[in-house]
Amino acid sequence: MALRINERNEGAVTILELAGKITGAAGETLAGRVEGLVGEGRRRLLLDLGGVPHIDSAGLGWLLSARSTVTGASGKIGLLHLNERVEDLMVTTKLEMVFDSFASEADGMKSFA
Repeated sequence: MALRINERNEGAVTILELAGKITGAAGETLAGRVEGLVGEGRRRLLLDLGGVPHIDSAGLGWLLSARSTVTGASGKIGLLHLNERVEDLMVTTKLEMVFDSFASEADGMKSFA
């Protein structure tokens, strides 16, 4: 299943709704999309992982690359709607300490206030 990315803006926050696995080239596509947004001045991002059933080690690397791009531009990135499997992966890899994650879009939006 190829990664699908739907982009929408809520004020100054860009929400990327992801559907599919974040692996290999799909992760690279995501990181490239984030880099393009930051280049356009969009530095407040929420990645909605509600439609992501699996992330492999390469995908984790691309998520970290995206985070580095955003924070390097003095921006902020957060994760939304992690399913149990992805949440367990984040805990196991200790990335829950690196990424802010939110159960709801409203909570994610509040984090930018």
